[in-house]
Amino acid sequence: MNRTLRGLTLAELLVVVAIIGVLAGLVSPAITSVVRAATRTSCASNLRQVGMAALMYSNDFDGFLPAEGNAGIENPDRSPAWFFRLPSYVDRPDVRGRTVFQCAGWKFKGPHQFANASPKSFKWNSYLDDDGRPLHGRLSGTTDANEVLLMIDGVAGETGAGQWGHCFKTTVDDSRHRGAVNVLYLDGHLGQVNTPKDRNWSKATTLVWVSQDWAKPKNR
Repeated sequence: MNRTLRGLTLAELLVVVAIIGVLAGLVSPAITSVVRAATRTSCASNLRQVGMAALMYSNDFDGFLPAEGNAGIENPDRSPAWFFRLPSYVDRPDVRGRTVFQCAGWKFKGPHQFANASPKSFKWNSYLDDDGRPLHGRLSGTTDANEVLLMIDGVAGETGAGQWGHCFKTTVDDSRHRGAVNVLYLDGHLGQVNTPKDRNWSKATTLVWVSQDWAKPKNR
């Protein structure tokens, strides 16, 4: 008995392609969601390590934190800025390449050097030393360290606000985590804040930039 082998007709082939396309369309959002969740988790892990470094620094310097910027001192050995003072407190002191000081979702095309002129994706709360407060904030005597933010996801462009280590209310960046930002608080714990409906971080009631207790802490 002879058997005749028959290939797929064009119509059948198109049906198969269409089915594959539908399946791919169903799977793709799930994969994207998993990747975003993994990126956010990795970013949070990095920021948590930065928080631990800040607390270790504080323990070594009588409760004081590093400054949010250079304060006009460009020499890395003398600068009071957090991005010069904290790298030595992490397991990877080499500041070139990917480090815990960068969000996992941050893509930078320039030289990967963590210095005062390099873009930074984690940024220090600029208001902590505002309005006449000392350059180095002190944790001792502050009762609301669990509410006031220390670091947050911020704009990290190659020029402008991105290259500085501080964050203003207008430079919070949720683009890497789609609708939320990771926040490190003064006491070292990590949180996540959803983007305000009006996307106005200046009016976000969920972010405490400077509280009354931090503005007038004891023992300072």
